[in-house]
Amino acid sequence: MIRTLILILALVPLWVCKSTPPVSFRSQAEQINLNSVRMITKAEAKQTDKEGKKLGGDPTVAVETSEKGQSYIQLDLVFEDSGLNIIEEIIAGKILEHYIIALNHKGEVISKQPVNFQAFEVTETKTEKVRNKVIANESKEPITLKKEDAETTTHREATERQYTDKDSVPQVLVVFDGKTPKTGDYISIFLELTYIHPILEPGCDSLTKACDQTQKSFFAEIAARNRSELDKLKEKYLNGHIESFPNLKDKELETLKLGIKGNIERKNGMFGIKEPSKYNYREWKLVSAPRFFKIVPNNGKPVVIEEKTEDKKETQDQDNDRLSDEPGSIFEAPTHSIHKKRQIFTP
Repeated sequence: MIRTLILILALVPLWVCKSTPPVSFRSQAEQINLNSVRMITKAEAKQTDKEGKKLGGDPTVAVETSEKGQSYIQLDLVFEDSGLNIIEEIIAGKILEHYIIALNHKGEVISKQPVNFQAFEVTETKTEKVRNKVIANESKEPITLKKEDAETTTHREATERQYTDKDSVPQVLVVFDGKTPKTGDYISIFLELTYIHPILEPGCDSLTKACDQTQKSFFAEIAARNRSELDKLKEKYLNGHIESFPNLKDKELETLKLGIKGNIERKNGMFGIKEPSKYNYREWKLVSAPRFFKIVPNNGKPVVIEEKTEDKKETQDQDNDRLSDEPGSIFEAPTHSIHKKRQIFTP
């Protein structure tokens, strides 16, 4: 009897000390501020923001031309303090539609491009190997009999870049044919996003880790698709091929949305029996505030002004009159007026 009592007393402290493990919660932004989602110029992206200065004034941007004659504009996307890491949410499948839209001063759409979220840093290492056949004569002086050509081996390694909410993401806006803005015109640029964020009604104590895992299952299909495509792009980068990410088409978007809704309904059926919780499908159409840019000449290069037919004919007649008054051959006079081009140099 005494031994049994001692054993019971020994087990009591262990039962009293046992406690519930601490619950961890996933930190989330309290709000999504679309005013912090904006496009900035390359010059603004390089500026330091140590004093906390906000972007102001009229930013300027130049329209560049590719080797194939395609007009485009280079800008950077920033979303610091917006509460929404756009790049990571696109990869995770929560942002299905994402476009950067540019309008001219007439309100016409001159460019509409998906957000570029792919970035790979490619490291290329070249190794050169040389083989020489050498013998030593009686004076022990080495003599090269044959020197073979060097063998060069190239090794490439691609690393996917991870963007934080403080990074600026490079973007290229291809301008539609016939919609290239002129110098001095103003354009406005903004973002359109379709953000799917299912809402969990009270049932879990909060968005605990378990609830978060359940939400991830809603987007498993699109997340797996994005990861597969990024892995394919990585392999192509390693082989020296650069391609763009295959964005979703309209039919694919509708199919994925239906799949997400179906996953939510199935989870609601599971939780409706054991746990008083429910997920609701919610789709947000987000539009950022537009930012205006003034078009300036590209790198201060001379802009050739095309003259009207009548003005051109009149100018040609004036040149002919001057040529008749100017003595000597044009080949003997480098300063002859016919050699002068009509160019207006931009500041």
